[in-house]
Parts: sequence; structure tokens; C-alpha cells
Amino acid sequence: MPLSRTRPALSYSTRGDPSAPPLVFVNGLGGLRESWMNQVRAFSPTRCVVTYNQRGIGGSEVLDEDATMADFAADLVALLDDLGLSKVDLVGISFGGRVLQEVALQAPERVRHLVLVATSCGGPHHMQGEPRAVAALRSAATLSEEAWMRDVIPGLFGEAYLAPRERELRWLARYWSQHPPSAVGLARHWQAYDAFDRWADLPRLRVDTTILHGTADRLTPPVNAEILAARIPGARLIWIPDAGHSPNVEAPERFNAALRSTLDG
Repeated sequence: MPLSRTRPALSYSTRGDPSAPPLVFVNGLGGLRESWMNQVRAFSPTRCVVTYNQRGIGGSEVLDEDATMADFAADLVALLDDLGLSKVDLVGISFGGRVLQEVALQAPERVRHLVLVATSCGGPHHMQGEPRAVAALRSAATLSEEAWMRDVIPGLFGEAYLAPRERELRWLARYWSQHPPSAVGLARHWQAYDAFDRWADLPRLRVDTTILHGTADRLTPPVNAEILAARIPGARLIWIPDAGHSPNVEAPERFNAALRSTLDG
């Protein structure tokens, strides 16, 4: 994958017609752009779809220096500049949703539609989810296959998705244990995550906003979506029934339909 001409250099991919309306997907904490494959396939026929790996993860440059959510937002804006994209539709999940709140507050002129998925406002108003999964994710750079399977995966996916997919999820746990993220990169993600708090600023967010959230999310409980919807003027809240923290993976058809109605509407 190509690297951006920015610092940090970001590993990214574009699919679709470069002249079509741009649609950018932003990963969760330590996540890889491949998690959006169902969305890339669905939207690239009519959109210029951009996915990327955030600093410190998946081939993007690792910077061993303090990082805030504003830094991750600046990375995204710099990537948009590098790609010549002035105004885009933005979809961010979990950590990526926090990055996008920062972008929308700092550079609203770059945002056409803002879609926040399985995320929260951070700070003391963030309602914590499954503590075992959160604790394990903080050590993702050193987790064993069994720890991924036992502690993390049940927090990332809803029960309806987990039950019939033990074999596939076992393979995923093995892959993650054998290809761990950079410990430095992961630590900087958590540094930014822990310091983030935009609850007081959300009433001045003035971009078209939709919140998508799974009703069975155990990592970022649904009450977080309700808080965002109450704080962001004019925000729409769309539930993905029975989906957990990864609705784009668990229920791609329902997720894509909700996203398409948002973007087209």
C-alpha cells in the first residue's frame, strides 16, 4: 500500500472513481483498514473510498512521542490534503469516532457528513464497557491467542455474531496474536484515548451528524450513543439491532443500508 507524503507517513488505500464524492473510513484503536472491506466493496462503485491505518499501526509510521486526539485528527486532515480532498464524508468507529469529533470541531469546513459509530464523547461522561476486554486491549501487543479469544473477542462482537463463528474467530485470535500491533504505537493510541473529553464542546459541533450504534455493544455501551445524540445539535441516532462493537463487520448489510440512507439523505 502507498504511504502518504506526510509526517507521520500513513499507509492508505483508495478505491473507486477518483472524481466521485469522497468517503473516508477511520479505524478504531489499533485497528486495520481491512476491517472496512465490506464497506469498500459496497461503496466504491459510486464513491472514491479512502481507508488508512493511523500512526503507529499497520505499516504507518511509528512516532514515539506524546500524542493527543488532536494529533490523530491533524494526521487525517494532512492525509486529505495530500490526496487533494477538500470536503469529505467521514465515518469513524470507536477511537476513530473520537478522532472525527476532533476533526469536526477543529475543521468543520472539511466535513460534509459525519458518521460516528460505536463511540463516545470520552472523559467522565463516557460509560465504560466490559472491563475485562478493555484491560486486555491495553495489552494487545503481547496477548496470546487464548487471551484474545477469551477476553477481547467477546467484547468486540455481539452474542448473535459470536455463537455460530467460533472457528473463524479462533483463526482471527491466532492471527492477532501472531501479528501484534506495535507496542509503542498502541501506547500512543491509548494515551490519546484516555485524555480525550469533548462532552462540553459537542453543543457547538455544527456539521451534519449521524450516530450508528449496535444495541448489543458491550465495549462502548449504547448509553454512550444516547449521550452523543443529546449533545450534538440535530444529530440522528440509528440503532443496529443485536450488533456489538463492530456493526460494520457483524451486520454489514444493515450497516451499509443505514450508512447509505444517511449519506444519500
